[in-house]
Amino acid sequence: MKTIVSGVTPGVEVEALIEGAGPDVVLLPSAGRGAEDFAELQAALTAAGYRSLAVNYRGAGQSRGPERELSLRDVVDDVASVITQLCEGPVHVVGHALGNTVARATASYRPDLARSVTAMPCGGHNLAAHPVAPEVMAHFPRCHDHSLSREERLISLGIVFFAPGNDASSWLEGWWPAASWVGQAMQQSNPEDWQRGGDVPMLIIQPLDDAMLSREAGLEFARSLGPRATYVEVAQCGHAILPEQPQLIAEHLVQFLRTFP
Repeated sequence: MKTIVSGVTPGVEVEALIEGAGPDVVLLPSAGRGAEDFAELQAALTAAGYRSLAVNYRGAGQSRGPERELSLRDVVDDVASVITQLCEGPVHVVGHALGNTVARATASYRPDLARSVTAMPCGGHNLAAHPVAPEVMAHFPRCHDHSLSREERLISLGIVFFAPGNDASSWLEGWWPAASWVGQAMQQSNPEDWQRGGDVPMLIIQPLDDAMLSREAGLEFARSLGPRATYVEVAQCGHAILPEQPQLIAEHLVQFLRTFP
């Protein structure tokens, strides 16, 4: 079911794809990607007895509103609009790729709305200490450049997002370039304000073949959180995560969610 809510800012509309019934789990995609990326995960959450709400950022799906000179707090305001209008009480917030920063910012800026945070994986706050290799970043804009051939884009998708040997063709489509503003909003923020995700329990899912975020970076952050962090690693998985190991990702998430009453 697709539902559109009004944002905090006049003229803003935020779309959420809703499935299932039970405790609420809000799913936040990576910048430039859409809520449809969570289709398999939503099916698994429904089967496990949860209601999931996958959010489209402005510029993706039917979400609309200004996309320039926005801050990470503006992104959180849009997410908060979905939670306050469609959910009862605090929710479990799950962020995929760059969406992990939005999930942590939501728990930090609006602690009243977050019951837990899941980061798949957990990065973006420590780019100076753990920079992405220049050759990887050079391929990033090529992933959604439709002026390139299918074969050229598949090579770039494989380098940036997928583990060696995994099929990258599922990400040839599903791009919303207008929604890439979320990445710029994150870069203009102060990670000290949001990186710890408030004080709620956090699940960190670390893919072991992630060209965008090293295993060491994930471990380092998990250790900094102490006992409130649950850290798991997934082999044969890159930054795309969702299309690569969908069943295993769902199992880790459901196992974590079931630790809550």
